[in-house]
Amino acid sequence: MATALELEMSAFLNRYNETFATWDGDKIAEFYCVPTITMRGDGSIHCFLSREEIVRFFQGVADTYKGEATTGASATDLVAVPLGERSALATVTWTNLRADGSVARQWRQSYNVVRFAEGWRILAATFHLNAARGH
Repeated sequence: MATALELEMSAFLNRYNETFATWDGDKIAEFYCVPTITMRGDGSIHCFLSREEIVRFFQGVADTYKGEATTGASATDLVAVPLGERSALATVTWTNLRADGSVARQWRQSYNVVRFAEGWRILAATFHLNAARGH
């Protein structure tokens, strides 16, 4: 049986996924704290100090996914761990799917999220990588 936090994180990530499917970087950016940090699947690390930077970056991500013919995504294998009362670590496996049901890409990602009066926001996002990368 899912914990209360897992249910909250599932609802948050479902809203995030639905918003991502609009391909609108401005709407996607609403889910992020300012500043925010992300480590991507290629191992690159990005720190965004303004909302405009977040919008621009995630518009590029959305455009990439759309260019791969992604029509939707699913989130599975959610694990949520409380980090005090106002934050949590949510880990999920994302699968981007094409219209024919084939997988465009799949990855595991963790989100350090913080609860504000208006709801949860992503402070940091980390792709799970398998090998060390040189500097």
